[in-house]
This record gives sequence, structure tokens and C-alpha cells, in this order.
Amino acid sequence: MSVAKKKAFWIIGGVVAILVVLVALRVWSNIRNGRKHEQVDNLTVSMGQAKVQPMPLTLTAVGQVISEHAVQIRPQVSGMLKQVYFTEGQSVEAGQKLFLIDPAPFQAALASAKAAWENAKANADRLEPLAKQDFATPQEYENARATADQAEAAYQQAQINLSYTDIRAPNAGRTGSLSVKSGNIVAPTDALPLVAVNQMQPIQVQFQLAQQFLPQVRDYDAKHNLKVSVTHEDGSGHLDDGKLVFIDNAVNTVTGTVMFKAALPNKQEQLWPGQYVGVTLQLALEQNAVVVPQSAVLTGQQGNYVYVVTDGVAQPQNVKVDRQIGDLAVISTGLKGNEKIVTEVPRTLRPGLHVTPAPASSDNKPEIGVPGEPQS
Repeated sequence: MSVAKKKAFWIIGGVVAILVVLVALRVWSNIRNGRKHEQVDNLTVSMGQAKVQPMPLTLTAVGQVISEHAVQIRPQVSGMLKQVYFTEGQSVEAGQKLFLIDPAPFQAALASAKAAWENAKANADRLEPLAKQDFATPQEYENARATADQAEAAYQQAQINLSYTDIRAPNAGRTGSLSVKSGNIVAPTDALPLVAVNQMQPIQVQFQLAQQFLPQVRDYDAKHNLKVSVTHEDGSGHLDDGKLVFIDNAVNTVTGTVMFKAALPNKQEQLWPGQYVGVTLQLALEQNAVVVPQSAVLTGQQGNYVYVVTDGVAQPQNVKVDRQIGDLAVISTGLKGNEKIVTEVPRTLRPGLHVTPAPASSDNKPEIGVPGEPQS
């Protein structure tokens, strides 16, 4: 074979090889694009149904825990603090002994006042018959009687002062920190109280609501006791349940809000005075609310919407969310209930795409339940 023929052979072979590679690449590209197109057109998604079920009608706010009965214990007489009968932070009962101010000076004052009263009374009693027989003037008798009355008042005051040395808890609650230790002199003019006692059971939570809700709250409150649930400030962790007990008699002109108070048993003492908490005021139970998981609700230029699946095709449906309770959204318009919806929307979902339910979605999936209520 000549050199020219060999050269032509290699050129033709190279061209054929290049054409084969190009054809193979084109085929692979078509296969890959076909797979992508197939994946986009047939998405596997989590599905569920919009439910019609009872849901509470609620208002939420941030509240602050307050003690229904908070007392600052102050001495009523001056003297040396002889004894402290509790430890800081201890729970105490009403009437429990807390402090003892040295009673010795007051006992001595009481004995002296008693003697003075008895002497003055005896003198007045002695002059009474003498005045009747004109052996003593009426003025002498009146002066003696007045002296006896003053001595009696001084004796009673001495009794009261002595009783002030025994300081007892006026209410049940939890004690705070001590401002003074035993051995120190205390007086009614001291800047700080000896200790503060805060009632813990029951306890109250005060919160504010916008004034536009006042007529609605008053209307429902007139029909039945309104339930109040309390959580941590961020909405997590149920702490206690109670009832609404107070509606303020005026609107705050600065904030445009009304103050409310709820009473809670606080048996586990999870609520602490000064603590900020999340408050949910339940006005009523809406019997036929349309409910979907909050994860199914998306936000677009036209507002909120969900993907409704009809004959395997997902289409967006505009909805209006009335309120959110836990991980559920209550829909006021846009759904009637029982529609099949996409509960977890992937980024690749577009209107008009065919979808199939994920394996986790089945007819045996638990139904949406009312928060805080047992399943029926």
C-alpha cells in the first residue's frame, strides 16, 4: 500500500471514530434529558387531606406571672433580731413563725404599764365613793379616772408592742432572700423589708390584648368561664391551665390595649413571679373548622396558597389562614375540607405536574387532631 493510500485510510478511520463518539454523546444526552423530564413530570410527594373538625378559637399574647398575694415583712417595733425560724427560699404556711425580736425590753415595759394601770385604777376606784359623799371633789375623781384610762391604754399598747416581737407569715407562700441576719438591730424605718413572701398556689398571669378584642372576649366570658393555657414564652412546653378572672375597667390610652388576668393552680410551681410566658385564651370551640398542616401552606404574591391534587395533578389553590394552632393552620376560605393536598411541598413542584404519594402517606395515616384534645 502506497503512502498516500495509508494516509487516506487513517484520515477516513479518524473521521468515522469522531462520528461514532458524537452519536454516542447525543444518545446519552437524550437519555439523560429524558430521565430529568420524567423526574420533573412525576414527583413523589407527601400527601394528606384537609380535615373538617373542632378547633379552638383562641387569642394569644405574652404575659407575666404575678403573685396574687405578695407581702413584704417589716418590723413594727425596734429591737435586736434574736431568731430567724426559716431558711431563704423556703415555703411557709400562713401563721408560721418567721422572726423573733428580743422580747425582754417589751416584757419589762408591759409589766411596768400593768402596774401603773392597776395603781391608777385603784386610785380612781378609791375616789369614786368619796366623791359621791363629797369627801373628794368631782374634779379629783374625773382626773383619777382619766389617769386610769390613760394607764389602761398604755398597758394595751405595751401588749401590742410585745406581740410585734413575734413575727409570723400573713399568708402561705415562698420566702425570698433575707435582708438582715439575726443579731442585728431592726426598726420600722429600715429601707429594706426583712423578707418578702410570695403566694405561689394559686398564682396569676397578667397579659395585654388589643382593645378591638375586648367586645369579643366580654361576650364569650359572659357565656362561660374562659380557659387560659400557659406555655414558655417561646410557645414551647405546656406549663399550666387556668381561667380568666379579671378584665381591666379601662383601656390603656398609650398602648391601646386592655389588661387581663388569669388564675392558675400552679401545683407543680412551674410558674414563678416575674416570669414571662406565652398565654392562649380560648374563647370557644369551632365545631366545623377546615384544618391543614401548617407545612402545606405556602406564601406567594397573591397571598397564602396550598397545592390541591386532583386526578394526580397538583394545582395551587389560594387560601386564607384564619389562625395557627401548634403545627396546624385553620383555613377560613379556599378549602371546603376533604381535598387532597400536598403536605410537604418540594422545591421542584410546579403547577400542573403529576404527583404520586410518598410511601409514608397512606390511608392509615393518623388524622389531624385538636391540639390539647384526645383523639376520638
